[in-house]
Amino acid sequence: MPQQTPAHVCLGDFPNEILSLIFSHVDTATLLGAVPNVCRGWRAACCDDDYGPKVRLVLKYIQNELRIRPECLVLWIAATARRFAWVIELDMSKCGVEDGFLECSKRMMQITSMNLSDCKNITDTGLEHVSQLMQLTRLDLYRCDNITDIGLVHVAQLTQITNLRMRECKNITDTGLEHVSQLTQLTSLDLSYCDKITDTGLVHVAQLTQLTFLDLDGCHKITDTGLEHVAKLTQITSLNLSSCRKITDTGLVHVAKLTRLTRLELVWCDKITDTGLEYIAQLTQLTFLNLRYCRNITDTGLAHVAQLTQLTNLDLLYCKNITDTGLVHIAQLTQLTDLCLDNCSQITDTGLEYVSQLKQLTSLDLCYCSQITDTGLEQVAKLTQLTNLGLVNCSQITDTGLKHISQLTQLTSLYLSLCYKITNTGRALVPCLRS
Repeated sequence: MPQQTPAHVCLGDFPNEILSLIFSHVDTATLLGAVPNVCRGWRAACCDDDYGPKVRLVLKYIQNELRIRPECLVLWIAATARRFAWVIELDMSKCGVEDGFLECSKRMMQITSMNLSDCKNITDTGLEHVSQLMQLTRLDLYRCDNITDIGLVHVAQLTQITNLRMRECKNITDTGLEHVSQLTQLTSLDLSYCDKITDTGLVHVAQLTQLTFLDLDGCHKITDTGLEHVAKLTQITSLNLSSCRKITDTGLVHVAKLTRLTRLELVWCDKITDTGLEYIAQLTQLTFLNLRYCRNITDTGLAHVAQLTQLTNLDLLYCKNITDTGLVHIAQLTQLTDLCLDNCSQITDTGLEYVSQLKQLTSLDLCYCSQITDTGLEQVAKLTQLTNLGLVNCSQITDTGLKHISQLTQLTSLYLSLCYKITNTGRALVPCLRS
């Protein structure tokens, strides 16, 4: 029987769908810099709309890997854009790109996600180019300082956008939000520290009825009236009103209508009192509540918070009016995994007896609770699921207290700065402190 000559198979003969599977295991820098130059077949596979590999292009990484000089970046992306229509995620954060770059990238018609955060040279003209990327669903404009309301006219043409981040876009006003209100598919909107926004702007935001996430952190001109408009967003599950310091208990009457809320942040809303927490107690789906620096909250308010039985995260940093009595109420929140009592300086060892009932806790912050002693840590040692424990400036703690803590076998992080009575002998008792 004559011996058969083995068939020679060329990788370039594989169909594009097979090449695509192979290319999916190649790093992005190699895909962009080498693969298309191997042969025409590979180049064609890269450009195939159906089977070309879909990749996330992080420009800063590629710039470093391929050693592209900043002044050549626009020329490089122009060539790349023609060759690689399959780039679906483009991350240009902190690359210092300008509008000319966006004019080139508009050829990447398959892009669904674009990150321009910290691209401070981009202007409204750049967004005009971006507006042609009709597949975009996510756009990040964090700290794009030169963008104005005119730029949002262009953004409003991106009708598929579901996620828009404009944190610290300082030139955006209520007029810009009128344009944003045309993005009816939006589910996530970040306006944090867009400090020109007022209650009038929230009239426009209220038209975005699909929103589930809204961040208004640092929008200090917003008042209770604005929250009346926000209350129309009945699909909201996450709301950040931190540093909206004009908000009062009256505003929380409106917030209480958002019955789907699972996450609420009220950091530095220091006009809120126990009465406001009575309204918040109606939000029975809440799992995350941040009340940092809400300095008027007392133990009475925590009696209302105790009705939020689904809570897993509660932050009470610098709520200095809270005492051991308040922790009696907190002990009812049996689902808590993360509790911050940092700077709640009236808490004593007695309060920790109540905290020790929270058996699901994995993180407990007692920093600057200076009345706590070794006796209190004996109670903390009952929290066997703890992985993170903060005891900074708990100045009465000694090595004896660390002997109790050494029983916490799951502990991975322990913070003991300014605990001057602790010695190296005590530190050696705790596994996570051994070097």
